[in-house]
Amino acid sequence: MDFATAASAPDPKAPLAKQRQWLELQRLAFANDQAEMRFESEALADEIGLTVNLTCFEPREKHQAFAHKASLLLAGDMAVSAAAYVPLVASTEDYSESTLGIPYQGGTRYRIEGRDWFDRAGHQAIYLPGQAYEVETDHFNGLLFNLNPQRLVQTIGWESKGRIPLELAERWVERPVPINLCDPRVIQQQRIIESGLDTLASNSDTGLGHPYSSLALGLETLVYQCSARMLLISLN
Repeated sequence: MDFATAASAPDPKAPLAKQRQWLELQRLAFANDQAEMRFESEALADEIGLTVNLTCFEPREKHQAFAHKASLLLAGDMAVSAAAYVPLVASTEDYSESTLGIPYQGGTRYRIEGRDWFDRAGHQAIYLPGQAYEVETDHFNGLLFNLNPQRLVQTIGWESKGRIPLELAERWVERPVPINLCDPRVIQQQRIIESGLDTLASNSDTGLGHPYSSLALGLETLVYQCSARMLLISLN
């Protein structure tokens, strides 16, 4: 299912009204009707900085309007963000958690230790360890998960039925991994994640405000399983 619309992205320096119109046409992967729109990058950066060690977060172009639309879901100790936004630049310091990014529209360049890594809608997702990186995006719509690397290591071991030693899995989660979104096996895992997100977000009794409900914890486990399978497909 394609969560982004076919609407063409405006010029990055187009007026805020044009950016907002494009943003309103973007459908997020979950809780689209509950999404919050923000137009001040500094205030949003302060909030994101509570969980990610941001050192920069601002519009990509000089004199460019800022617009950001997002829904947040909590499942156990995992945060999931579905977001659409105008072109951005950002940077982070090292932090303890890894991330998995799945794009639906646009793309992102991540620069880590002088090397570039990319995600691109319809082509490539990206797994990133908790290293410092610089980010540059297009107009973008996608999903972002924070993952505990040690839990991911354990899940890789279980999903491989012990064929992947934990020492090897530990090395895997310490480096960026491009994930082929054209691979039918990856697509299947992505659809499983999307279905789980939709189920949790649409459940008014155990959804966004109850991260430790059985349904939320089930989603957390599901995301780790699917993420581990994506890495196994990509690296094994």
